[in-house]
Amino acid sequence: MTRGRAYLKPKKGEWIESTQLLYDMGFEFPYGNGLKLISGFLRKQLESKKKLDILLKSLFQVWDKDGYIVDEDDQLSYLLGFDDVPQIDGVGDDYSYIMNCSSDKDKIYVAGEEVIIDKNEMIVLYFSRVVMRIRKQTGKTNLLFNEDEVKICTEALDFCNRIFIGQYDNIVSRLSWRLNDFTTLHDKRYVCEHILLAIRGIIMRDTDLDRYGFSASLGIWSDHTDIRAINSYDMQQVMRYNLAYAKHPEGGYTVDFNKPLINGNLPVIKCSCENANEAFVETVTCTSNHLQILDDALMIFYHLHSVNIRELFQYYTDDEMALEMAGIIEKLLSGIKPDGLFVEEIKKVWKKVICAGGVFSEEK
Repeated sequence: MTRGRAYLKPKKGEWIESTQLLYDMGFEFPYGNGLKLISGFLRKQLESKKKLDILLKSLFQVWDKDGYIVDEDDQLSYLLGFDDVPQIDGVGDDYSYIMNCSSDKDKIYVAGEEVIIDKNEMIVLYFSRVVMRIRKQTGKTNLLFNEDEVKICTEALDFCNRIFIGQYDNIVSRLSWRLNDFTTLHDKRYVCEHILLAIRGIIMRDTDLDRYGFSASLGIWSDHTDIRAINSYDMQQVMRYNLAYAKHPEGGYTVDFNKPLINGNLPVIKCSCENANEAFVETVTCTSNHLQILDDALMIFYHLHSVNIRELFQYYTDDEMALEMAGIIEKLLSGIKPDGLFVEEIKKVWKKVICAGGVFSEEK
């Protein structure tokens, strides 16, 4: 367990300090909570006291005496406001994350020494030593993916969408395609799918899907479909369309060649694809909102192929009964060996997306 604190100079106002945060405050990929702070900083999601408080409450959930997660509105704030420049001695904190989201340079004191922090910069401390500086890039971000990475991204976006619209049986079918132990999965598929139907009945109780099995789901453009799924589907269409026509300019008959039908509320991402030394490279130009969608989709895809079913569903719900049932599925599948090579490929792409939009400099 590592401990730490967050310090924020918001877009407007004075410095804010968090209370000491327990659990894993490192930035080791993929589980360190510090990494989530870095990602939120780069996505411009932590520019106010309110936004930072919401993030910290989501990372450090509180349970009541009956075992239910306390609603974020009822949780005590993790933040302490103060007017002075942060004085950080590093005693008792493994990591400190200092974020300057204002439009001016500022200073902090680390173990009594003055340290300048630029505007739109984050400094990461390990105890009382500066180990990393991270600067936000301005404007949109270009991500370069090879053909295999594009396929991982589009598969991840596709899976994320399908869970949003209620196709929970996709969890079992996708694991069937990828995992090494088909026999164990086949034997437990029937039980898993019945539990998944029960989970869907809880999460999607506002629809009429509980009258049907997995033969029915929402449409991607249904009035009940979460806008995140629609935006994600827009990205999926554009990325696969550009790669398909780069490889086969003459066109084809699969869904990849269908002209994207955009229905989300975000600008359309820009993609270009080149053949460099007989290998296709796609450049995807993203806003911070697009990066967050891709980040979320790859996280969910990682949890799927690592057979972390409870963590997968934590993105979609905080209902404790639904999460307990997801945990039962995880236990049922615990004897299955994940496809380690594919999981590593997902992690590689996911880390590229998490770090996008920032200039990192490590300090010794």
